Amino acid sequence: MFSFYIPTAALNEQKKTLELLGENIANLNTPGYKTRRITFVETLGTVAGVSQLMFKQGAVTYTGNVTDLAIKGDSFFIVKKGEEKFYTRAGAFSVDSSGKLVNVDGYVVQGWMEDIRGGSEAEATSTITDIIIDPDLIMPAKATENVWLAGNLNAGLESTREVWATGSAFTKKATLVSSGITFPLNVTAGVNDQFKVTFNPQFGETITEELTLTAGTYNDIDSLVTEINNQINASDLKGKVEAVNAGGSLKFRAIDGYSGTTLTLSSGTNDVLSDLGFVDGVSSTSGDLADESTELNDLLQVTTSLVTGDSFNIVGKNRGGESVSGAFTYTDGATLGDLVDTINNIYSGYSTAKLENGKVVLEDDEVGDSSTTISLSASDGNTGLMSVPSFVNTESGYTARVSTSMVVYDSLGESHNLTINFTKTENTGEWNWEIVASSGETIVKGGSGKVLFDSNGSLISFIYDGGVDALTLSLSNGAEDLVIRLHADEQEGITAGITQFNAVSTLHTKHQDGKESGTLNDFKIRSDGAIIGYFTNGEEAKLAQIALAEFANPSGLKRVGGSNFISTGESGVPNIGKAESLGSTIESGSLELSTVDLADQFTKMIEAQRAYQAAARVISTLEQIADETTRLKR
Repeated sequence: MFSFYIPTAALNEQKKTLELLGENIANLNTPGYKTRRITFVETLGTVAGVSQLMFKQGAVTYTGNVTDLAIKGDSFFIVKKGEEKFYTRAGAFSVDSSGKLVNVDGYVVQGWMEDIRGGSEAEATSTITDIIIDPDLIMPAKATENVWLAGNLNAGLESTREVWATGSAFTKKATLVSSGITFPLNVTAGVNDQFKVTFNPQFGETITEELTLTAGTYNDIDSLVTEINNQINASDLKGKVEAVNAGGSLKFRAIDGYSGTTLTLSSGTNDVLSDLGFVDGVSSTSGDLADESTELNDLLQVTTSLVTGDSFNIVGKNRGGESVSGAFTYTDGATLGDLVDTINNIYSGYSTAKLENGKVVLEDDEVGDSSTTISLSASDGNTGLMSVPSFVNTESGYTARVSTSMVVYDSLGESHNLTINFTKTENTGEWNWEIVASSGETIVKGGSGKVLFDSNGSLISFIYDGGVDALTLSLSNGAEDLVIRLHADEQEGITAGITQFNAVSTLHTKHQDGKESGTLNDFKIRSDGAIIGYFTNGEEAKLAQIALAEFANPSGLKRVGGSNFISTGESGVPNIGKAESLGSTIESGSLELSTVDLADQFTKMIEAQRAYQAAARVISTLEQIADETTRLKR
C-alpha cells in the first residue's frame, strides 16, 4: 500500500510557507513589523513547519510627528486594552480625545505619570498606568521664596548735596566807624569845629571838603549825625557820603555804589576829628566782601538805605519737594547775618544757609536727590532799594544709587514688580539697600538693610535691618504673605553674586524661583522616554515616563494581530523599566520600519513554490503507480 501521508503533509506545510511569505510581503511597510519564517523539521517520518519570529532591529525613518516613537534596542512598548497588556514595536502613537496616548488600535500606552506640583519623580518599581497628556493641564503657581542678585556696584559713585548760592557776592561800601564819642560834645568855633573828608571814586575826580560844625553842645549821636549831614549836603560831597547812627556810634559811608571808591578822614584846620573818635588819615575802600556782621545798608547792593518795615520774600521748596516761604523784615541795624538766620528758620530740618566769600549759600543737610529751590526778592513798596542777586543751583543733589527691578510671584500666581535700590553711603565699601513696592504690596519687615564689601571689592555681608533674614510682603489680593530671601553672595550654578569695583554698575536679578500658573502648550518625548510638557508661563515639567519591557527570548512572543504580541512561556516574563535601564533609547518623531526583506521573501517564495510543485508531483506519481498496480491485479 503506497502512503500519501508524507507528500501530502509536505504539500500542506509548503502551502503554509507561501501564506506566511504573503503575510510578510503584505507587511512590508508596516512600522515595527518583524519578519516571520517557517523552519521544517522531521516528525515521526514526516515533515512539519515551525513558525518563528525573526526579531532584529529595523531601520528608523524620520516622520516629524512627536508621538511617533521608534525603539533602538531589544525592548517593547507596553499597551493595554481593558485589563490585558500587549507588547509592540509599532510606535505610531497619537493622543486621543481624552488625552490618552494610544496606538492605531486604540490600545493605551503604559508608563508612569508624574506629579507636576513638585512631588518626587515616579519610580519604575511602581505599577504602570495609562499615559495621559491632558491638554487642559495647568502648571500650578509657586510663590517666590528666593531671589538671586548679580552684577557690580560702581565703587566710584559718590552721593552729593544740593547747593544753591547767590550768583554774585555781597560787598561792602567804604565805611569808617568812630572808636567812641564822649557826650555832651562841646564844639567851639575856631577851636575844634573842623575836619576833612576825601572822596576818591572809582570813576571821576577826587573831592576833598573841609567841614565846619556849628559851634554848640551836642548831647547825643543823632544830633551830631544831623549836623554832619547838613554840612555834607552843603558841599560837593552831597549824594556821595553820609553820616549815620550805627547803634550809637558815628559812621561815615560812601554811597556812590561803586567798588574801588575810597573814603578818607583827616584833621581839619581847627581839628575836631579826634573828638569824633577818628585818627588822622583813617581810610576805607568799597568792594570788600561782606560778612555776617555787615549791616545791610552798608552793602554796595543797597542804593537807597533800607528803613524799618522794608521786607524781602523768600520762596522755594525743601529737599522733599514741599513748598516753603517766609519773609525777612528789615529793622534798623539789621545785618546780612540776620537775613541768613531767617533763611535757616524757613528751611530748618532740610537745608542750612551760611555766608561764604560774600555769597549766601544754601546747602542740603543730607546728600542725595533733592527738590530744593530758593528765590529772594524785595517786596513791592519798600522805601529802600537793594539789588538782590539771584540764587543759582551750583551743585545738584545726587544719590549714588544703583537700582534693578525684580518680578516675583505670589501663591496665586500673580506677579509683583519690586525695585531694589542700593545707595552709596559716605563709608568706604558700604551701601544701603531698600525695597520699593507698588500699591498692591505692603512691606511688613526686611525691606531695607546694608551691604558691605572689602578692599578687594568682594562681598563681606548682606544684612537686613531689624534683625530679620528675609523680606516679608503683605498682599492685597488675598494671597499668602510673601517671604523672600535675597541672595547677594555667590551661589554655584546660579550666580556669581554682587561685587564692588570701580567699573560700570551692572546690577540685575539673576534668578527667582517663583512662577505664575500656566496651561500646557506643547510637549516633547526625550530619548529616555520622559514626556516633557511646556507651559504658557515658560516653565517645563515632566508629565510622564514611558515604560518599556524586555524579554529573555523575544522570538518566543506570540503575535496576536495589529503588530501586537503577548508573552508566552517561551518568551519569559517581561522585565519592565525605563529605556535607559533596559539599554534602549526612544527616538521621537520617528518610526521603526518593517524588517521584511522583499528580495529575500521572493527568493523564499520561489523555493517554496518548487517544493510545493515537487510534493504535488510525488503525489501524482504515487497515484499513477497505484492505478497500474490495480490493473495488474485484475
